[in-house]
Amino acid sequence: MKKILVILFILNSFSTFSQKMPSDYFEEAIIYFEEEEFDKAIEVFQFIVENYPKNLLYPRAFYNVGYIYFIKKDYNKAISVFTAIIESNFNEKENLNASIMEDPYTNYKHRASNILSNIYYDKKMFDTALHYLALSDTVFPYLHFCGNEYEANYVYVALRYADIYQKLNQPNKAIEKLLPTVFVSLVDNSKVITELKILFKNKKGLKKELDNSLKKIYPKTIQLDNYTYIRYYFKFLNVEITVPDSYEIDEKNFNINKAINIIRQTDFYKMIEQL
Repeated sequence: MKKILVILFILNSFSTFSQKMPSDYFEEAIIYFEEEEFDKAIEVFQFIVENYPKNLLYPRAFYNVGYIYFIKKDYNKAISVFTAIIESNFNEKENLNASIMEDPYTNYKHRASNILSNIYYDKKMFDTALHYLALSDTVFPYLHFCGNEYEANYVYVALRYADIYQKLNQPNKAIEKLLPTVFVSLVDNSKVITELKILFKNKKGLKKELDNSLKKIYPKTIQLDNYTYIRYYFKFLNVEITVPDSYEIDEKNFNINKAINIIRQTDFYKMIEQL
């Protein structure tokens, strides 16, 4: 399961007065959390929620209450908190002031819906788990500035979809979610290839179908903000898949035979070839 990061952050400025400020309580709760005194951590975060609703730390304390309930497996209370976050006006792009290797944004609603999906999965309520996973993927998508992190999330979500669809006895839907990630290159996608190999076990004629699909590679013009570029695709099992290394290659310079040769060297193609 993808690591779900609890939003526990200490502010750089603390009160110079004797009266405790929200940041002091927040730091106290962090210490309790790190010492795994979860009930005390919840109590202090809840104190911030109840007494400082207009403070900048309020959303973080609110989220942390739900997160600790989640790790304690107190699912009913966690569900209440995370459902409220989804319906809130919390800012998904609130800056965490984290290091370059960490998430830069709070992603409150994305995280909340993702955790709800995990909770309902554990409760074996797979339809509901699927609903919240889709919510975290589409309505509240993961926000980051790093391509590697986006691809890691892309693979993670595809595997989650596939797992849930298999629990719902819908293997074709699982395949449909996994296929777009077969040529991800910035992160390890070996689990995708392994899952597809299992799902393809009893299917016949896949190599012939894939080879025929590769002969029909086609371009699409992509508009991203004010930037336009060309990407190349093919359809396999009615799923659109991006050709690897096709980014920003115009139609005049694109070589379909070279593209096919590159694909034939991939783990995905070799796996199909060995079935």
